[in-house]
Amino acid sequence: MNKSLQNALSIPWKGLGFFQKAVMATTSILIVGMICYTIIIRYVFGSDFYGSEELISMLAFWLYFMGAAQGSREKSQISADLLSCYIKNARIRGAVLLVKDAITCAICVLFTYWALQFVSWALIMNPKSPVFRLPMLIPQAAVGLGFVLMSLYHVTYFVQDAIAFIKGEKFGCTGDF
Repeated sequence: MNKSLQNALSIPWKGLGFFQKAVMATTSILIVGMICYTIIIRYVFGSDFYGSEELISMLAFWLYFMGAAQGSREKSQISADLLSCYIKNARIRGAVLLVKDAITCAICVLFTYWALQFVSWALIMNPKSPVFRLPMLIPQAAVGLGFVLMSLYHVTYFVQDAIAFIKGEKFGCTGDF
């Protein structure tokens, strides 16, 4: 990829990272604040914050799915990649990693398709939450956006790794190319 294209793409890439981190930080703070507020209301004032679970769970959806997307972005998702540890030939190990990444991309794109169907159903049916009657599109949009971002990152990294593999360069976690 030439430098001007790489520089042009780095702006939205950094913007996505900033967005994800801002959502994760904001939702984390709000969730902790709401839990503390609920505890104080319940145990100090003997009252109840009715519906707090509904609000916390909606925020948790955004936290979890932006966190999952961030894990994909940083390539820090949990992986059980034992096979590449036992393969001595760097070229074969690279091919195995590409196959693993291709399967990951295919599964992620499939789940993204299902997540977007889920979001489109929410747009059509407009379900509401039981207590505050908030649109269920709020947490469901987090699922859709999270999977879109995960697919974007996995496919991007797969293409980069495939190009590096073809050129015989280092990629992924092998350290030998």
